[in-house]
Amino acid sequence: MAAEDIDDLFEHELEDIYFAEHELTEAYDRMAETSSDEEVAAFFESHVEETGDHIERLVEVFELTGEAPQTEECEGIEGLLAEWEEFAEENDAGSVHDYYNLVTAIKTERYEQTAYESLVALAHERGDSEAEDLLRENLDEDEETLDELAEMAENYDYGSL
Repeated sequence: MAAEDIDDLFEHELEDIYFAEHELTEAYDRMAETSSDEEVAAFFESHVEETGDHIERLVEVFELTGEAPQTEECEGIEGLLAEWEEFAEENDAGSVHDYYNLVTAIKTERYEQTAYESLVALAHERGDSEAEDLLRENLDEDEETLDELAEMAENYDYGSL
C-alpha cells in the first residue's frame, strides 16, 4: 500500500511497531532463557510483561482509528533479531552472551523509541490526542527501559567477559 497522506503513514507506522512488539515479546523470552546472569534474565522476564502492555495500548490505538489490529513486516527489528539469533547459535551461554543480550536489547529499544517518537508526532498532527497519549505512554516506558539497560550495560562486570 502506498502512503498517500498522513493517515496512511500513521497506519503504516502503527502496523510496523505492532509487528515489532510481537517479535520482541518472543525474542525477550528467548533472551531470558539464554541469560546465565540472574539480573539480566529477570530484566527480560519483566520486560516481556511491559511489551505486552505496549501491545494492548497499540490495540487501543487501532480501535481509535477504526481499523482492526494488523501487522506490517518490520524489517528493521527482523534484522536486529536475526543478528542476535546468529550470535546465540554460535556462542554458549555465559557472560559474553549475557552482555550481547543487553546490547541487542539496547538496539531494539532505540528502534522502538524512534518509532514511537514518529507515531506520537503523527498522532499530534492528526489531532488524535487519545492515540497520542497512548503512544506517548509506550514511548515513556521505552525511554525508562533504555535508561535501565544502559545502566546495566555500564555496570556490567567486564572482567567476566
